[in-house]
Amino acid sequence: MMRESIGQDEYGSANPFDPDDLPNLNAIGPGIGNNDFEKYAVAVIIVFGALIIGGLMAASMTFGHRNGFLFALGGATSAWISGNALLLDRPRIYALFVGIAALMLIASTITLVT
Repeated sequence: MMRESIGQDEYGSANPFDPDDLPNLNAIGPGIGNNDFEKYAVAVIIVFGALIIGGLMAASMTFGHRNGFLFALGGATSAWISGNALLLDRPRIYALFVGIAALMLIASTITLVT
């Protein structure tokens, strides 16, 4: 029987439990235990989508402000995209779409108030 090299199993794969191989195994993505993006992305989707934007849409529809409803809908879409960007580990795209969502929600609020 041929002996395997250190750090590899019989199939030639690196052993994920070997501490010397961990930097090589995680060279593409974030390190083990540092990937909490999913929790934050779900929180962004829930907070933006359900509470804030849903309330703005309902208020705009109740008072008959079509532009306010469309701004809130655009903000909801932008916030949804930002949550997906966070899931895909794209922080710049996330920040861009959060900014767009904030601007559209401010515009929706202004059209509702005036």
